[in-house]
Amino acid sequence: MNIATIEEMKHLGFTGAEAQIYIFLLQHPLSTGYEISKGTRLPRANTYQALETLTVKERVTAVSADPVRYAPVPPERLLKHIQEETTQRCQSLEQQLSALKQPDDVGHFWELNEQARIETHLHELITRAQHRIAASLWAEDLTRFADALRAARDRGCTVILNLFGEASADYAMIYQHEGPEQVVGGHVIALTIDFEEALVASLDAPVTGVVTQNRTMVRIVEKFIRDESYLAAIYEHLSPELEATFGPHLVQLRRGLLPTEDAEKLVAITTMGSQPINLPSNLDISLHEAFTFGEE
Repeated sequence: MNIATIEEMKHLGFTGAEAQIYIFLLQHPLSTGYEISKGTRLPRANTYQALETLTVKERVTAVSADPVRYAPVPPERLLKHIQEETTQRCQSLEQQLSALKQPDDVGHFWELNEQARIETHLHELITRAQHRIAASLWAEDLTRFADALRAARDRGCTVILNLFGEASADYAMIYQHEGPEQVVGGHVIALTIDFEEALVASLDAPVTGVVTQNRTMVRIVEKFIRDESYLAAIYEHLSPELEATFGPHLVQLRRGLLPTEDAEKLVAITTMGSQPINLPSNLDISLHEAFTFGEE
Protein backbone atom coordinates (compact mmCIF):
# COMPACT_ATOMS: atom_id res chain seq x y z
CA MET A 1 0.00 0.00 0.00
CA ASN A 2 1.24 3.49 -0.87
CA ILE A 3 2.58 4.91 2.40
CA ALA A 4 3.07 8.40 0.93
CA THR A 5 -0.58 8.55 -0.15
CA ILE A 6 -1.75 7.47 3.30
CA GLU A 7 0.38 10.19 4.91
CA GLU A 8 -1.13 12.82 2.59
CA MET A 9 -4.63 11.59 3.46
CA LYS A 10 -3.84 11.97 7.15
CA HIS A 11 -3.26 15.69 6.49
CA LEU A 12 -6.85 15.83 5.22
CA GLY A 13 -8.33 14.32 8.38
CA PHE A 14 -8.18 10.57 7.73
CA THR A 15 -6.79 8.23 10.35
CA GLY A 16 -4.31 5.66 9.15
CA ALA A 17 -6.97 2.93 9.28
CA GLU A 18 -9.53 5.06 7.44
CA ALA A 19 -7.02 5.87 4.70
CA GLN A 20 -6.16 2.17 4.26
CA ILE A 21 -9.82 1.22 4.06
CA TYR A 22 -10.67 3.95 1.54
CA ILE A 23 -7.76 2.92 -0.70
CA PHE A 24 -8.75 -0.76 -0.40
CA LEU A 25 -12.31 0.08 -1.46
CA LEU A 26 -11.04 2.00 -4.49
CA GLN A 27 -9.33 -1.21 -5.55
CA HIS A 28 -12.04 -3.62 -4.27
CA PRO A 29 -15.44 -1.86 -4.36
CA LEU A 30 -18.53 -3.55 -2.86
CA SER A 31 -16.46 -5.35 -0.21
CA THR A 32 -17.91 -6.42 3.13
CA GLY A 33 -16.44 -5.40 6.47
CA TYR A 34 -14.98 -8.90 6.85
CA GLU A 35 -13.35 -8.72 3.40
CA ILE A 36 -11.97 -5.28 4.15
CA SER A 37 -10.53 -6.43 7.49
CA LYS A 38 -8.94 -9.44 5.85
CA GLY A 39 -7.60 -7.46 2.89
CA THR A 40 -6.11 -4.62 4.95
CA ARG A 41 -5.03 -6.87 7.85
CA LEU A 42 -6.69 -4.49 10.28
CA PRO A 43 -8.42 -5.91 13.39
CA ARG A 44 -12.10 -6.47 12.71
CA ALA A 45 -13.23 -4.14 15.53
CA ASN A 46 -11.01 -1.33 14.18
CA THR A 47 -12.29 -1.93 10.66
CA TYR A 48 -15.97 -1.64 11.59
CA GLN A 49 -15.33 1.43 13.73
CA ALA A 50 -13.45 3.12 10.88
CA LEU A 51 -16.20 2.17 8.39
CA GLU A 52 -18.81 3.73 10.65
CA THR A 53 -16.79 7.00 10.83
CA LEU A 54 -16.17 7.02 7.08
CA THR A 55 -19.88 6.53 6.43
CA VAL A 56 -20.87 9.39 8.77
CA LYS A 57 -18.30 11.66 7.06
CA GLU A 58 -19.71 10.61 3.66
CA ARG A 59 -16.39 9.20 2.50
CA VAL A 60 -17.75 5.71 1.87
CA THR A 61 -21.32 4.52 1.24
CA ALA A 62 -23.13 1.36 2.38
CA VAL A 63 -24.75 0.02 -0.80
CA SER A 64 -26.50 -3.14 0.44
CA ALA A 65 -28.10 -4.39 3.66
CA ASP A 66 -27.36 -8.11 3.97
CA PRO A 67 -24.50 -8.44 3.89
CA VAL A 68 -23.51 -4.76 4.13
CA ARG A 69 -21.17 -3.87 1.31
CA TYR A 70 -19.29 -0.60 0.95
CA ALA A 71 -18.23 1.61 -1.94
CA PRO A 72 -15.91 4.62 -1.81
CA VAL A 73 -17.14 8.09 -2.70
CA PRO A 74 -15.30 8.93 -5.97
CA PRO A 75 -12.00 10.73 -5.23
CA GLU A 76 -12.85 13.85 -7.25
CA ARG A 77 -16.14 14.31 -5.38
CA LEU A 78 -14.57 13.48 -2.04
CA LEU A 79 -11.69 15.95 -2.43
CA LYS A 80 -13.96 18.74 -3.68
CA HIS A 81 -16.13 18.25 -0.60
CA ILE A 82 -13.07 18.33 1.69
CA GLN A 83 -11.82 21.47 -0.08
CA GLU A 84 -15.14 23.28 0.36
CA GLU A 85 -15.41 22.15 3.96
CA THR A 86 -11.85 23.31 4.72
CA THR A 87 -12.44 26.69 3.06
CA GLN A 88 -15.57 27.27 5.13
CA ARG A 89 -13.77 26.23 8.30
CA CYS A 90 -10.84 28.59 7.57
CA GLN A 91 -13.19 31.51 6.86
CA SER A 92 -15.06 30.89 10.08
CA LEU A 93 -11.84 30.56 12.06
CA GLU A 94 -10.46 33.77 10.52
CA GLN A 95 -13.53 35.66 11.75
CA GLN A 96 -13.23 34.15 15.22
CA LEU A 97 -9.51 34.94 15.51
CA SER A 98 -9.96 38.46 14.12
CA ALA A 99 -12.56 39.11 16.80
CA LEU A 100 -9.97 38.15 19.43
CA LYS A 101 -7.26 40.39 17.94
CA GLN A 102 -6.39 43.42 20.03
CA PRO A 103 -7.58 46.59 18.26
CA ASP A 104 -4.39 48.48 19.15
CA ASP A 105 -2.15 45.91 17.47
CA VAL A 106 0.20 48.18 15.51
CA GLY A 107 2.52 45.63 13.98
CA HIS A 108 6.18 44.83 14.42
CA PHE A 109 9.49 45.99 13.03
CA TRP A 110 12.21 43.71 11.69
CA GLU A 111 15.74 45.04 11.36
CA LEU A 112 17.81 44.07 8.32
CA ASN A 113 21.50 44.86 8.70
CA GLU A 114 22.97 43.25 5.58
CA GLN A 115 22.48 44.43 2.01
CA ALA A 116 21.85 40.88 0.77
CA ARG A 117 19.02 40.45 3.31
CA ILE A 118 17.55 43.82 2.40
CA GLU A 119 17.58 42.98 -1.31
CA THR A 120 16.11 39.52 -0.67
CA HIS A 121 13.27 40.97 1.38
CA LEU A 122 12.69 43.73 -1.18
CA HIS A 123 12.37 41.07 -3.89
CA GLU A 124 9.95 39.07 -1.71
CA LEU A 125 7.76 42.14 -1.16
CA ILE A 126 7.62 42.88 -4.89
CA THR A 127 6.76 39.24 -5.62
CA ARG A 128 4.02 39.24 -2.96
CA ALA A 129 2.36 42.49 -4.06
CA GLN A 130 -1.14 42.07 -5.44
CA HIS A 131 -2.33 45.59 -6.33
CA ARG A 132 0.23 48.37 -5.90
CA ILE A 133 3.95 48.97 -5.51
CA ALA A 134 5.40 52.40 -4.73
CA ALA A 135 9.15 52.83 -4.44
CA SER A 136 12.07 55.25 -4.37
CA LEU A 137 15.15 53.62 -5.91
CA TRP A 138 18.43 54.55 -7.51
CA ALA A 139 19.05 53.46 -11.10
CA GLU A 140 21.65 50.95 -9.91
CA ASP A 141 19.06 49.38 -7.58
CA LEU A 142 16.53 49.08 -10.37
CA THR A 143 18.67 46.71 -12.43
CA ARG A 144 18.39 44.07 -9.68
CA PHE A 145 14.61 44.25 -9.38
CA ALA A 146 13.46 45.04 -12.93
CA ASP A 147 12.29 41.49 -13.72
CA ALA A 148 10.29 41.22 -10.48
CA LEU A 149 8.71 44.65 -11.00
CA ARG A 150 7.80 43.81 -14.60
CA ALA A 151 6.23 40.54 -13.45
CA ALA A 152 4.24 42.47 -10.84
CA ARG A 153 2.95 44.84 -13.55
CA ASP A 154 2.03 41.85 -15.73
CA ARG A 155 -0.11 40.32 -12.98
CA GLY A 156 -2.03 43.59 -12.54
CA CYS A 157 -0.02 45.70 -10.09
CA THR A 158 0.32 49.44 -10.48
CA VAL A 159 4.03 50.29 -10.16
CA ILE A 160 4.96 53.84 -9.09
CA LEU A 161 8.65 54.67 -9.10
CA ASN A 162 10.75 57.61 -7.97
CA LEU A 163 13.95 57.06 -9.93
CA PHE A 164 17.28 58.68 -9.08
CA GLY A 165 19.44 58.45 -12.17
CA GLU A 166 18.77 57.22 -15.70
CA ALA A 167 17.26 53.77 -16.35
CA SER A 168 14.60 52.25 -18.54
CA ALA A 169 11.42 51.13 -16.78
CA ASP A 170 8.49 50.83 -19.20
CA TYR A 171 6.55 48.83 -16.59
CA ALA A 172 6.23 51.74 -14.13
CA MET A 173 4.92 55.27 -13.70
CA ILE A 174 8.27 57.09 -13.51
CA TYR A 175 8.96 60.27 -11.54
CA GLN A 176 12.45 61.31 -12.54
CA HIS A 177 14.89 62.79 -10.00
CA GLU A 178 18.49 63.93 -10.19
CA GLY A 179 21.30 61.39 -10.46
CA PRO A 180 23.06 59.87 -7.44
CA GLU A 181 26.00 62.25 -7.80
CA GLN A 182 23.66 65.11 -6.83
CA VAL A 183 21.99 63.32 -3.93
CA VAL A 184 22.71 64.40 -0.37
CA GLY A 185 21.69 62.37 2.67
CA GLY A 186 23.00 59.04 1.39
CA HIS A 187 21.73 56.07 -0.55
CA VAL A 188 18.24 55.67 0.92
CA ILE A 189 15.61 53.41 -0.67
CA ALA A 190 11.97 52.90 0.23
CA LEU A 191 9.18 50.60 -0.96
CA THR A 192 5.60 49.86 0.03
CA ILE A 193 3.16 47.23 -1.24
CA ASP A 194 -0.65 47.28 -1.22
CA PHE A 195 -0.68 50.01 1.50
CA GLU A 196 0.11 47.19 3.95
CA GLU A 197 3.87 46.71 4.29
CA ALA A 198 6.92 48.94 3.93
CA LEU A 199 10.69 48.63 3.72
CA VAL A 200 13.12 51.51 4.24
CA ALA A 201 16.89 51.11 4.10
CA SER A 202 20.13 53.05 3.95
CA LEU A 203 22.61 51.22 1.72
CA ASP A 204 25.62 53.28 2.80
CA ALA A 205 27.96 51.56 5.25
CA PRO A 206 26.98 50.52 7.82
CA VAL A 207 23.95 49.17 5.96
CA THR A 208 20.71 49.37 7.95
CA GLY A 209 17.10 48.72 7.11
CA VAL A 210 13.70 48.01 8.58
CA VAL A 211 10.58 46.29 7.29
CA THR A 212 7.20 46.68 8.95
CA GLN A 213 3.46 46.23 8.71
CA ASN A 214 2.94 48.93 11.34
CA ARG A 215 0.04 50.95 9.98
CA THR A 216 1.40 54.32 11.02
CA MET A 217 4.84 53.71 9.58
CA VAL A 218 3.46 52.29 6.33
CA ARG A 219 1.39 55.45 5.88
CA ILE A 220 4.42 57.65 6.61
CA VAL A 221 6.58 55.80 4.07
CA GLU A 222 3.72 56.00 1.55
CA LYS A 223 3.52 59.75 2.15
CA PHE A 224 7.29 60.10 1.77
CA ILE A 225 7.19 58.35 -1.60
CA ARG A 226 4.15 60.35 -2.77
CA ASP A 227 5.74 63.65 -1.72
CA GLU A 228 8.84 62.78 -3.74
CA SER A 229 6.60 62.08 -6.73
CA TYR A 230 4.75 65.36 -6.26
CA LEU A 231 8.04 67.26 -6.06
CA ALA A 232 9.43 65.61 -9.19
CA ALA A 233 6.27 66.39 -11.18
CA ILE A 234 6.11 70.00 -9.94
CA TYR A 235 9.82 70.58 -10.55
CA GLU A 236 9.57 69.18 -14.08
CA HIS A 237 7.00 71.79 -15.06
CA LEU A 238 7.94 74.75 -12.86
CA SER A 239 11.71 74.48 -12.41
CA PRO A 240 12.52 78.05 -13.66
CA GLU A 241 10.11 79.65 -11.18
CA LEU A 242 11.18 77.37 -8.33
CA GLU A 243 14.90 77.95 -8.88
CA ALA A 244 14.34 81.69 -9.23
CA THR A 245 12.73 81.65 -5.79
CA PHE A 246 14.81 79.04 -3.96
CA GLY A 247 18.03 78.77 -5.98
CA PRO A 248 19.47 75.83 -7.97
CA HIS A 249 18.24 72.47 -6.64
CA LEU A 250 16.05 74.49 -4.23
CA VAL A 251 19.20 75.07 -2.19
CA GLN A 252 17.86 77.98 -0.16
CA LEU A 253 14.86 75.95 0.98
CA ARG A 254 16.66 72.69 1.60
CA ARG A 255 19.76 74.13 3.27
CA GLY A 256 17.79 75.27 6.29
CA LEU A 257 16.35 71.80 6.88
CA LEU A 258 19.45 69.64 6.47
CA PRO A 259 22.10 68.53 8.95
CA THR A 260 25.18 70.77 8.69
CA GLU A 261 27.30 68.20 6.82
CA ASP A 262 24.59 67.54 4.23
CA ALA A 263 23.87 71.25 3.86
CA GLU A 264 27.54 71.88 3.06
CA LYS A 265 27.48 69.08 0.48
CA LEU A 266 24.35 70.55 -1.10
CA VAL A 267 25.97 73.98 -1.38
CA ALA A 268 29.06 72.36 -2.96
CA ILE A 269 26.90 70.60 -5.54
CA THR A 270 24.92 73.72 -6.45
CA THR A 271 28.03 75.91 -6.77
CA MET A 272 30.10 73.38 -8.72
CA GLY A 273 31.28 74.98 -11.93
CA SER A 274 29.65 78.31 -11.15
CA GLN A 275 29.99 81.31 -8.92
CA PRO A 276 29.22 80.69 -5.22
CA ILE A 277 25.65 81.42 -4.22
CA ASN A 278 25.13 83.90 -1.41
CA LEU A 279 22.72 82.28 1.00
CA PRO A 280 21.09 83.94 4.00
CA SER A 281 22.29 82.46 7.27
CA ASN A 282 18.98 82.90 9.11
CA LEU A 283 16.39 81.28 6.87
CA ASP A 284 12.84 81.30 8.25
CA ILE A 285 11.30 78.27 6.55
CA SER A 286 8.02 76.54 7.31
CA LEU A 287 7.02 73.34 5.48
CA HIS A 288 3.50 71.90 5.53
CA GLU A 289 3.47 68.13 6.18
CA ALA A 290 7.25 67.74 5.88
CA PHE A 291 8.75 64.34 6.47
CA THR A 292 12.27 63.33 5.44
CA PHE A 293 14.13 60.01 5.55
CA GLY A 294 16.98 61.40 3.45
CA GLU A 295 17.10 64.55 1.37
CA GLU A 296 17.61 64.05 -2.30
